[in-house]
Amino acid sequence: MKIPDNNIQDYMGTNFLVYKRKDGETVIKYKASGDIIENSEMYSKVMLGKCETCNPFFKNSFDGFSYDKVLVVGLGLGLIAQELSEVNNCSTIDVLEIDQEIIDYTISSGHLNSDINLIQGDIYNYTTKETYDLIILDIIWYEHEMSNEDYELLKSRLLPNINTGGALYVPILKKFFYK
Repeated sequence: MKIPDNNIQDYMGTNFLVYKRKDGETVIKYKASGDIIENSEMYSKVMLGKCETCNPFFKNSFDGFSYDKVLVVGLGLGLIAQELSEVNNCSTIDVLEIDQEIIDYTISSGHLNSDINLIQGDIYNYTTKETYDLIILDIIWYEHEMSNEDYELLKSRLLPNINTGGALYVPILKKFFYK
């Protein structure tokens, strides 16, 4: 889902920028890496398996899989969380973000629905008693940024937080682990 560009405030911060390109589309650009996330309809569709023309892994992973309680790790512009709220009507949408600046910006901008719970923390040491039907790890840009050892570590740490029949999903690695 695309968030209306007029609802997203421009921002020049320490770790990232949010601005509108000449075509009017909003982007978030991370200063350290230069990586950009576009406020695009396709982003959440691909990440949530709703893209008919994309790599079949994404769609096939979600075929026959239902979920209601979701933890998204990595906020960005909040496109995945907003889709889970507005389109999927999930009852629980928790978003874990390591960068407090992004959380503060998002709250100030007010472009996400109020049912989305933003939590500051690092997934490598975050603990919760909450359980989820789906945990999405959207914290890396490229496959080489998460080793198999890191994936296995996170999987073992998060396993108690995944409901029976639920899943851990790492889209960039194309991993969808069902419990």
